[in-house]
Amino acid sequence: MALETWRVLFRECLGGRGAQYCDEVAPLLVAVDQGVKPSLLWDVCTADTSALLALLNQAQSKSLLVSKLVLVELGLDVFIVNVAAVIRTLSGITGSTPTWLIDISSATPKVASNENHQELRTHLNSIIAQLGNATADDEENSPLGSVGTHPQNGVDGASHSNRAGTAGNGGVIKAVQIKLPDDLNLSTIFGCMIGYPHIYWWEGESGGNSLSGMPLKVFKLSANCSFDGTVVELYSFSIPEALEGDLRPGIEHWGNVVNVRIEQAGSFSNAKFRCDSVLCLSVAL
Repeated sequence: MALETWRVLFRECLGGRGAQYCDEVAPLLVAVDQGVKPSLLWDVCTADTSALLALLNQAQSKSLLVSKLVLVELGLDVFIVNVAAVIRTLSGITGSTPTWLIDISSATPKVASNENHQELRTHLNSIIAQLGNATADDEENSPLGSVGTHPQNGVDGASHSNRAGTAGNGGVIKAVQIKLPDDLNLSTIFGCMIGYPHIYWWEGESGGNSLSGMPLKVFKLSANCSFDGTVVELYSFSIPEALEGDLRPGIEHWGNVVNVRIEQAGSFSNAKFRCDSVLCLSVAL
């Protein structure tokens, strides 16, 4: 019945064009709500902010969503964000060993320099601060406490079923604008927001074009979704094949962490992690 309720909400809030993406997007929204994914980039169809807010708030009123969510506007793009999960994810990135940025400015990919990592850390810390400031008033009035300690399903071990009584306590879902420098590479920021273990970065006007024709390893993580019985692809990202030996231990650790969150989630199970070799003649980032 949950999926049918989602379909009704998609039709009411997004119209016929948006409704056709319900079966694809609804499980991902639940994954964000349960902390399996920190956020979701809305890229399936054009939808204005008011329509998306209506969808999310109506879903929350029907207990389809229960966590502290916000709609984050970054440039011309929109993310549906689990506040605690994104802050946890970005804090984890900023505090980790500087190997998470892959420099693809030239034909030979490499781990980006410490200086590049530090610059991105500054911007990620700015996002954390802006999210904290934008939601501070809501958290003060919430019985669930502060953003940093908000008990997310799949984050702090609380199961979805155990948290059923907290539905609606996330407060009204609102839109938040994140301000970043105009010349910042937003594709790199997007990868951080989505929660990839390694993110592409490039300098100047290269635009990441060095990936075209480069052998890549594509990693995909999927899980069974209980409310519609389908297998849902939760993550898909690539790395240059030449760097696999250096990066694979970190990717495997990341996969284990996400697998634990899936095991703790109420709507997902049986995670599968696979890797394929690909050669893309054209890569757009």
